[in-house]
Amino acid sequence: MAHPVVSRGAAAVRLARFARLARTFGAALPAPAVAGAAGLVAVQLLVLVAWGADTRARAGAGEALRVGADLWLLAHGTTLRLPDGEVDILPMGLAMLPVLVAASSGYRLTAARAGAPRPRRDVTDRAGLAGRFGSRLRPGLAGRGALAQATGAAASSTRPRARRLPPDRRRGSSQMGGARGSSRIGEAELGGRRSARGAATSGRRVVLYATAVMVAQTTLVGVVCLAAASPRAHPSIVSALLGAACLSGLGATIGVLAGARGPGAAWRMVPTVLRVPLSAGLAAVAALVAVGALGLTVLLIVRAGSVSAAAEGLDPGVVGGVGLLAVQLALLPNLVVWAVCYALGTGFAAGRAVTLTPTTAAPNSLPDLPVLRLLPTAPLPGWAWLVLAVAPLAAGTALALSVRRATPGAPLVGRLGLVVAGAATCAALVGLLAALSGGGVGTGAAAEVGPAPGWAMLATLLEVAMAGALVTSVVELVGRRD
Repeated sequence: MAHPVVSRGAAAVRLARFARLARTFGAALPAPAVAGAAGLVAVQLLVLVAWGADTRARAGAGEALRVGADLWLLAHGTTLRLPDGEVDILPMGLAMLPVLVAASSGYRLTAARAGAPRPRRDVTDRAGLAGRFGSRLRPGLAGRGALAQATGAAASSTRPRARRLPPDRRRGSSQMGGARGSSRIGEAELGGRRSARGAATSGRRVVLYATAVMVAQTTLVGVVCLAAASPRAHPSIVSALLGAACLSGLGATIGVLAGARGPGAAWRMVPTVLRVPLSAGLAAVAALVAVGALGLTVLLIVRAGSVSAAAEGLDPGVVGGVGLLAVQLALLPNLVVWAVCYALGTGFAAGRAVTLTPTTAAPNSLPDLPVLRLLPTAPLPGWAWLVLAVAPLAAGTALALSVRRATPGAPLVGRLGLVVAGAATCAALVGLLAALSGGGVGTGAAAEVGPAPGWAMLATLLEVAMAGALVTSVVELVGRRD
């Protein structure tokens, strides 16, 4: 049974630690909230400029501000309920705004803490006396300790050189040296414990700052969601809070780790059996996205005439044309993910009853958005399937080379297992991107658009795993022949 004095002392230490963490958490809240508000003000200014420059606008300034707030909430994954239906799609280009704001806030918080000067401790703290005998000792004790150290240093500098000792005394001195060596080992162990304690403290601070950024920006989104509600557009508070928490949490984690200069160290602490599949899966996803973006760029060049004709047919004017261009740029990342799923063969929904695959054509009932003119208007010919095979082959090559680079000298069976694990990671990430890129607008032909995450994951797992295993086996065979 612990002594009552010791129990009260431990409780007081825990209470002081909790108060210090709460004070640090509260001090970290204002900066992320101000950064999020700055992003909202930037969106509002752009909308106000477009509203003021458009001579055909009949709405007032209040409606323009409400539209700006709705766009800002849409960037956080909020579902907007309109009289004609719901807007339940996340513009992935616009969603980069909250992620970047949260990453910047987390980085500045951690970097400011890392660059702040540490408080100087007196001799009693360094000796550990303050923790043993109380928080404060007599005022003159620290000065006496410093004076004793200075006197000892002066005496050692003026001390005459030692004579050569006889053998028996040398044995005693060697034993004393062994004792000194053991004391040095003890000091090294104490330093290791202090460094481990410091690493744990920095880890807690990283979690604290990331949580503070997420809470501040999620609270701001909730407040704006309640303030922007109107009969014409009613934001969903549940989707707003969930979307803001996920996006700001992701950005805050990235920014805090970058500010603490810990991404590399944290990544190296992950076991190899997990680190290799994660890095290989990320490489495969990057290859898929690159191939999808390349294919979309080629389609944009080939069909530039039809896209520009569709934009001119809408007659948006100068200001409306700029707004239309901004909307299409915000939706381009979504189209890249759709192109990846199209190349994998699963396709994506282009309405409630239409799934656009390489064997089908896009319907004519899609919204009059010029960028949707990039969708295929006819089934692909047989030879085009070879072009589509570039996507899984590129992902499998990136996967296999990443595994081979990370495991030099490993047997073929072990590498094939890591390739399959990396393909599973790639499939999970592609499924996440597919879920984020889809959604719906209104109740018409665009009520359901985007790929099915389950089918996208299954196709990615099978195709990328087979391509990665093929490339790994070929490279291993060539290496053995050489």
